[in-house]
Amino acid sequence: MTAQAGPRAAVLPLGLLAAAGALALAVQAVFDPFTQHIPLCPVRAATGLLCPGCGAIRAVHALLEGDLALALHSNALLVLLLPIAAAWLAIWTVRRMRGSSRTMLPPSWLVVTLAVIALLFGALRNLPALSVLAPPSLVPGL
Repeated sequence: MTAQAGPRAAVLPLGLLAAAGALALAVQAVFDPFTQHIPLCPVRAATGLLCPGCGAIRAVHALLEGDLALALHSNALLVLLLPIAAAWLAIWTVRRMRGSSRTMLPPSWLVVTLAVIALLFGALRNLPALSVLAPPSLVPGL
């Protein structure tokens, strides 16, 4: 059985993109994460440590405001991974439209590599010497 080809095949990946964009815009419309507390990180709440995702909402907010420097300072890992995710989504969309693939799971080596990078990023941003990797509002003394 061959996969469906054509524009209708792009509905799933483009729908996911639209949902993510709508969520990002809705979060930005509701509050400013630089002035309001966001108690979403269970790692930070339980341990006091920054996880790889800490500052992600601030980074997205800064990107939507057009402030790349603040976005990078809030969560450099997320900002650097967004173009990769966009490229993956574009490739998946084109492949679905051509009928060559219904799903596009990343290879296991890539998943493991990204997990290791995220863990390293999470560990390094908690070191005092690398506090530049921590979100600005979570750096002691700022």
